[in-house]
Amino acid sequence: MHTIPDELKIYELSKLWKEAEYNFAFWDKVDIDWDEEYKKALPRVLAAKDAYEYYRELRRFAALLCDGHTDVSFPEYVWQDAQYFSAFPVFLFRFGKDIAVICVSEKFKDRIPLYSILKKIDGKDAAEYVSENCYPYIWHANEDACGMNAMNELIYGRAGSSALFTFEKDGMDFDITLTREDAAKIKWAHSASPAADETGRWLIVSGDSYKCEMTDDGIAIMKFTSFDDGSMPETVYGHFEELSKAKAFIIDVRGNTGGNSNNADAVAAMFTDGDFESCGAETQIYEPTYKAWSMFRDDLKNITPSELTERYADEESKKIYKMSRHIFYKREADKAENKAPGRLNGPVAVLMNGFTFSAAEDFVDVMKAHTDAVFIGTNTAGSSGQPLQMKLESGGWFRICTRRCIAQNAEDIYNKGFSPDIRVERGLADHIEGRDPAMEKAVEILKEKAGL
Repeated sequence: MHTIPDELKIYELSKLWKEAEYNFAFWDKVDIDWDEEYKKALPRVLAAKDAYEYYRELRRFAALLCDGHTDVSFPEYVWQDAQYFSAFPVFLFRFGKDIAVICVSEKFKDRIPLYSILKKIDGKDAAEYVSENCYPYIWHANEDACGMNAMNELIYGRAGSSALFTFEKDGMDFDITLTREDAAKIKWAHSASPAADETGRWLIVSGDSYKCEMTDDGIAIMKFTSFDDGSMPETVYGHFEELSKAKAFIIDVRGNTGGNSNNADAVAAMFTDGDFESCGAETQIYEPTYKAWSMFRDDLKNITPSELTERYADEESKKIYKMSRHIFYKREADKAENKAPGRLNGPVAVLMNGFTFSAAEDFVDVMKAHTDAVFIGTNTAGSSGQPLQMKLESGGWFRICTRRCIAQNAEDIYNKGFSPDIRVERGLADHIEGRDPAMEKAVEILKEKAGL
């Protein structure tokens, strides 16, 4: 059992509180008393019996800030230890409101049919159970975006812990008690669902996080699962001549978890003329003297931001109010230098979903602002910014988002994401049949636009 000394627990919780108090970018978006929440968290942290419980309490505390770039990560020695991170012998995925079994262990494959729908856990509605037992420990403001994290939170836990699952298949409910076991020792049954049809394509270039292909009818399909790879722009640019032969383009950033927005800009640059404005942002400015002055301004203590605007025209009152609450921001606009070897011409479709995060959302922002691309899929995650990452002495990490990205089209994306022009969701039936309806819609639209 890994234990954390009480002194270190207090110090690390306090460090997390402090860094968020002075650096968090969204204090104007959350309605909590951070000091009171700290006092509530302290006895729970001290009562934690081991490192696993301790980190769950830190995660619960950070999750109160409702931001996808603000969280706490377990130490490696915890998440690699089967006594803390064992798994139920089913893999669950959420399709809309339904949670379905998309993989099951060999041991249970004859008792839990593939694609069974989870209805209840320990007699409680599945959605309610997840809300009460998983959401408090993860960012969950955008349910579509937190789906995978919620399922991981549900599946993994202490070795030997059990729950009664109620599944439904073909209109019939059935109960089964499942026990978490060492995930490394689970033998998984082969999933029967077919992969999406990708015939009729030939490869142009690929890397660990990207792949560019051309279809037989001249549509370039560019898939980016991350914008972390700094060598990607130069490599893709090296195949510009081949890409320029395309009559239309599909850029797929579904499931792209982000990375470096400069790399995202480099991709967007191939579809723009000249330099362009990249994602705008705001960063907090704090001058402690204004907090000191706020102690003498009783008239500012219990009013809302809207009341501040109505009652006060002087800049000093506004700064005192906002700086004392860490909500005084400096607006920034980034100019992206276009280093692309040319412009790719033809209609463009961008595919996105709830797992399009961070720098990938910055890419969507640029494409929305500077191209006439059509956007297909579902809302992006609604979480982009610059996290402050700090290592804890007990082995884990925490992140605090310090910079808030602002959409160039003024769309409110915080915990909502960018909205598509054409909403297309992938349901369980699509998964079973190996269909990709968003890709199909993009091909249909581009063929019509390009006259293919």
